[in-house]
Amino acid sequence: MSAEKEEQRYPVVYAQGLSKWYKQVIGLNNFNLDIKPGITGIVGPNGSGKSTLFKIMLGMIRVNNGDIWVMGQRPWANPFLLEKMGFCPDYEYLPSETTGREFLRFVGGLHKMSGDVLESRIGEVTAIVGMLHALDRKMGGYSKGMKQRIKVAVSIIHNPQLVLLDEPLSGTDPLVRRDLVELIKRLNKEHGHDIIVSSHVLHDVEKMTRDVVLIYKGRAIASGSITEIRGLIDKHPHNIVIEGKGIGDLAKRLLDEKYVVSVGYNKDRTGILAQVSRPEEFFDDIAEIVATTECQVEKMCSLDDNLEAVFKYLVGGIG
Repeated sequence: MSAEKEEQRYPVVYAQGLSKWYKQVIGLNNFNLDIKPGITGIVGPNGSGKSTLFKIMLGMIRVNNGDIWVMGQRPWANPFLLEKMGFCPDYEYLPSETTGREFLRFVGGLHKMSGDVLESRIGEVTAIVGMLHALDRKMGGYSKGMKQRIKVAVSIIHNPQLVLLDEPLSGTDPLVRRDLVELIKRLNKEHGHDIIVSSHVLHDVEKMTRDVVLIYKGRAIASGSITEIRGLIDKHPHNIVIEGKGIGDLAKRLLDEKYVVSVGYNKDRTGILAQVSRPEEFFDDIAEIVATTECQVEKMCSLDDNLEAVFKYLVGGIG
């Protein structure tokens, strides 16, 4: 990347008192943000305002109140800033009858690239994302993972400073998710792109970066390192369902643990709902605890895997 990018000192994105609404629907509400260079995760449930924030960063929509600077400039009606940004949306937009190479040529042309320079760059970006082998195949025959890779290639064809990735792992299987996570990390570490990636799964973002912003109902309710965010979340009592045979022995045993707040049976007493204050300790200990009982666990899951309950807790706890 250029020396200009290495010398950058201003925040990648800085927002203060940002608000955006659509008639009676609030997209962002007095939103504050300070994103430094590197990889930053924007994590929140669906409908929390992540896509609205991305559209504002890209200058696609105008804010109602507050202000935002992207790489030191205001994004609204700023085509010069847009040239420094790449965007990978969460929706499907690739034309099925077009090959990957044809589409990259089209997008490169929109960025005023042509000839040998464009062809060379197409080779570079498809090598980066691992799609050289499928470059001349029609995109309608691409798998979900291949489509995500070519979308990332499209977003970096013009070598932007900042890349916005909106839910890039959504709908992919575990192996593809792992590969995409590694690709995103390489885009920053090896190719110098600053990256803002959105997700509704904290665990996915945690594999890419230590810098996270939690967004809920249009508000940035927490930001910082993943350690700080985990500390906030783990203060929230987690509800864990455990089902199996001989579950009564396990229920009694769990009550001996200091981090178990309560234990209750389901109607037919084939399962229990345990509320724990320190979920990480619980999951570290549970195998050993079960081994000390006659219980045979058939199913165990956290009701708080969906972040909705956690975000409601944080909103109430942080104010």
